[in-house]
Amino acid sequence: MRLKIGTLNCQNNTENRQNRNDRANLLASYILEKKYDILGTQELTMRFTRKVDKYLKEFNFYGDYQYGRGIIGKYFPLIKTFNQGNQIITHMPVESTRTRTLPWIPYSFKELWRALKKPSLERRIVTRIEIETEKQRIYILNTHLDYYTPSVQKRQLNYLLKKIKKYRNYASVVLMGDFNLQITDSLFLNFMKELEKLDIVRVPVNEKTNASRYREEGAIDHIFIPKNFKVISCGTISMEELSNITDHKAVYVEVDI
Repeated sequence: MRLKIGTLNCQNNTENRQNRNDRANLLASYILEKKYDILGTQELTMRFTRKVDKYLKEFNFYGDYQYGRGIIGKYFPLIKTFNQGNQIITHMPVESTRTRTLPWIPYSFKELWRALKKPSLERRIVTRIEIETEKQRIYILNTHLDYYTPSVQKRQLNYLLKKIKKYRNYASVVLMGDFNLQITDSLFLNFMKELEKLDIVRVPVNEKTNASRYREEGAIDHIFIPKNFKVISCGTISMEELSNITDHKAVYVEVDI
């Protein structure tokens, strides 16, 4: 069985939230054109999600949002405007789904103050779906990590690792998202080594995936797959092709399982 899996940061900006120039149609057309089976997204807001969903009749969106769907939006409408999720978009039947909160508040007052001034302090989440193929059960995890505070990044990676170790008792695991870390960062190197012990490997896409104005020289968006998945093709899709919907390149992999 062949699957095409991707990850894409959709950029939570005014143009997308207001769907200027029908950007929802552009994103939906991109998903259909590239023939994704599973696409993990980051920064997809509630409002933009509803617009995109109208164009993707055979796909479903899975996952909650950073600040949920209920009481916070009711009493704080501004948060509702910016509320974003790590939606997983797929046409495949999904057995179950869950969104969990990652550690996101620094322990020390000094780090908390720096994060507030940046500002980088925001609730971070990971979305999981469960699918059944003819061959096996697969858990798909999609996330978006903190970009500023190393101690928080470390706790988030440790949380993911703990969950993956548990999930591997029941299913194969695919992990993807915007990690805000390169493969040269020591935190991420250690995380990759721990995943390799679990026979989960990173798809070898190394070119820079965020905009040139950022300091990173390599990829910060990554996909991890079980070692026994056979990679048919992998790579990035340019920002130009995504018609300014995002300041990231999409990362994709096509696999046989």
